[in-house]
Amino acid sequence: MTKRFWITALIVAVLVAITLSATIVSAIAKNVAAQPRTVEESALATPDNRGDKMINERIYATTHNRSRWLYDLITVSGKATLTDSNDAKKIFEAARNCDVISDYTEEDMVLPLTRFFVAQTTVRALNYKQRNPGRIADINSLQSAMATMAYYGYFLPDINMMVYPDREITAEEYEGLLTQLERYRQLKGKVILAFGDSIMHGSGNNDEGIADMIAEKYGMTAHDYSVPGAAMGLWVGRSHIIDQLRLALNDLIKPDIILINGGTNDMNHVPLGDFTEGYDMTNTSSENFTGGFEKTMWMLTNNYYRVPVVYVRAHNMDLGSDANERMFGERALDVVEKWNGTSVDIYKDTDLYTEDSYMRGRYTYFDPAFGNAPDSIHPNALGYATYYLPLVTDEIMNQLIKE
Repeated sequence: MTKRFWITALIVAVLVAITLSATIVSAIAKNVAAQPRTVEESALATPDNRGDKMINERIYATTHNRSRWLYDLITVSGKATLTDSNDAKKIFEAARNCDVISDYTEEDMVLPLTRFFVAQTTVRALNYKQRNPGRIADINSLQSAMATMAYYGYFLPDINMMVYPDREITAEEYEGLLTQLERYRQLKGKVILAFGDSIMHGSGNNDEGIADMIAEKYGMTAHDYSVPGAAMGLWVGRSHIIDQLRLALNDLIKPDIILINGGTNDMNHVPLGDFTEGYDMTNTSSENFTGGFEKTMWMLTNNYYRVPVVYVRAHNMDLGSDANERMFGERALDVVEKWNGTSVDIYKDTDLYTEDSYMRGRYTYFDPAFGNAPDSIHPNALGYATYYLPLVTDEIMNQLIKE
């Protein structure tokens, strides 16, 4: 009897212990689950940005190839209508039919998506003329499409003037290219009207200026009335920007957007002047910079109702005193603000400073009249593509394409 009692008691004790242990373990587990994770545990449980990036790059590598690029290019440029982004053979066949590629083999479908392939197909799809921003070290005459893409800022040369045509397109580059294609789709057919001086006109780039480059890149039309040496204020022997406007009005141009610059030729030759009170410029004198600019904006506002006007302030250059550059440039911004225009401030918002010997040698025109030395004023194609086109295009998008 006693032995049986103790055996029973032992069994009961063991069962109680097991039950208590389970309860304690469960409570601990709940408590642990409720506690904040340590930094190490959180890092292991949730991938950090590097992990996300690796995953995105793997997805990109398996889904974005030559056929996917052709699909996006053909679709956005309007060359053809495709419904299946995974049918490589149909995509390549469509690309050949609309002359984006000359021919293809099955091997072409699995080759890496390189910069050169993107360049070749983009130039053909968007009907770009052959261009060159200057000598590029790592391309030859057969790779002119790469030079054209550099001219428009798709693939900018590095410090050694190399664009790496055999380099594969990264995920970030692909997204950037899609952004450019989408801009082409949205801006195609729109009209730019441009006024100003040699910076607008493109005197350092074979007379291909800001409006011309943007228009060709995005399938727009440019009417550029700018004249090298033009000024806002009246200056004997110089073209006046307000006269450019009168010519455009006579030509009955109907723009979607207006680009204007000026002030570079005024700063050392005409007075800064003062604002006219109010908005009637009938009696305002154009013999100073402020009066000439206000009168020009007055005429623009009254003759191109609701057409956005974008003023492009030139870069920091080696011309006259820095104080004058700042004074005339800031006054121009104030004039534009008064007349409800918008501004692109290359002087303030970029690091293009052509008093610097490296900057002027890389980004300004080599003038034969001065022994082929850089003139330190007029941007070359690379200067425009690197510094002017991105900011000016952004503002055109802001004005014309409302989200």
